Amino acid sequence: MINKSDLIATTGASEFSEAFMWVLVLIGISIALSLFFFFLTLYKKLGHLSEDKRKKVYQEQIENVLFRYLFEGLSLQEVLQDKALKKMFAIPLFQRVAIKAIISLHHSYSGTYGKKLEQFYVESGLVNYSLKKLESCNWTNIVEAVRDLSTLNHNQSYPRIAAHIIHKNPLVKTEVLLGIIKMKGISEILKFQESGLYLNDWVQSNILFTVKKYKIPAPGDLGNLLKSRNRSIVLLAVRLIAYYESSEFYTRLSEFYLQTKDEKLKNEIARVLNRAEPAY
Repeated sequence: MINKSDLIATTGASEFSEAFMWVLVLIGISIALSLFFFFLTLYKKLGHLSEDKRKKVYQEQIENVLFRYLFEGLSLQEVLQDKALKKMFAIPLFQRVAIKAIISLHHSYSGTYGKKLEQFYVESGLVNYSLKKLESCNWTNIVEAVRDLSTLNHNQSYPRIAAHIIHKNPLVKTEVLLGIIKMKGISEILKFQESGLYLNDWVQSNILFTVKKYKIPAPGDLGNLLKSRNRSIVLLAVRLIAYYESSEFYTRLSEFYLQTKDEKLKNEIARVLNRAEPAY
């Protein structure tokens, strides 16, 4: 006959043993997950270090080629016939580094040198890297492509860039707007004066920064933006007029001040005209 106390003791020991096994399993899983994430992090870090090293090498290589091309008489034909360089131009990371190097130099040099850099971008095939990114599903790739193509004045890509103005991501819309302004000028905004495109203060500050950085001239029809039914575009027009400081535009602005009933716009215009009063 089984003693009741022995049965209870056996049951208790069994439950303890089972609970202890579960504890060991959980500890094992925890250690395994910790090791997995440790090695994953280590792998990523090593990958980033390796990529950074390759970027540095690629940077030195492309800068050497570009300086010889710009200043030492190396022809584009010679560059394109170099077998070692041909292989490099097929590597996506090299393409990205090369484009950034070209844009960096393009910011520093204008005129003949700027045109030569734009020609290099196209004839080397690097432009195809940007065009491919322009059709990406990843919005960051689209932004990068728009920025590169517009900065290097690839006017053939204008329709494809402009088509992204309806993109659902606001950052893409902003970059597209900045891109087409860089390529075609401030008059591009006139295309949206009857639209519902909302230009918040952040977007407007980016437009003004782009206008200043790329020295985009004032269009003769800038004053027409004041006729827009889109309040944010009217506000941008006021700020652009303040930047360009043209007496012709100030006259249009004064007339608009008397016509509008929007108090916020009137306050903004009053500040602009008060600052400009000695000039006009």
